[in-house]
Amino acid sequence: MLGGGVFAALPFLLAGIADLAGGWLTDYLARTRGLRVGRCHLGFGAFLTCAAVVFASTLPVPSIAKAGLLALALASADLALGACWAVPIDIAPDHAGVITGCMNTLGNLGGMIGPLVVGIAVDRWHSWTFPFYITALVYAGGGLAWLAIDPTRPLVAARTTLTPEYRRDRR
Repeated sequence: MLGGGVFAALPFLLAGIADLAGGWLTDYLARTRGLRVGRCHLGFGAFLTCAAVVFASTLPVPSIAKAGLLALALASADLALGACWAVPIDIAPDHAGVITGCMNTLGNLGGMIGPLVVGIAVDRWHSWTFPFYITALVYAGGGLAWLAIDPTRPLVAARTTLTPEYRRDRR
């Protein structure tokens, strides 16, 4: 019973640590290597790693290893969350709330459609492995999508009411 509880908590423990580490890492990389590295390269690497680890969980390994791999996959995806929430501020500081609202809505739509896709995939192919392949492909696609983002190019010009210090720090 204790072992089951540990494995049930492990993904969330690792994800929480990854959230904090990813927030620190995106800021550090943005300061030292530039916004593109701090946001996009971090997001690309985290999502691609998640895809690889989810795929690895489909290989014939012991159940304990599968549970550990899936916990690491969640942590890898969560490593990018700081960058995910920072990019809207980078590209449209006066509209970051709208952008993050759209981003969150689309993410929740994915969360709504995901169980349907899993059910259809399992019903059609009679395998629980196939939905993990789909998940790995979605994360790999998300990793590639990060490369299309340019956080140094605002989508909307910032209002002049922003302080000169804010505008200076954005360069």
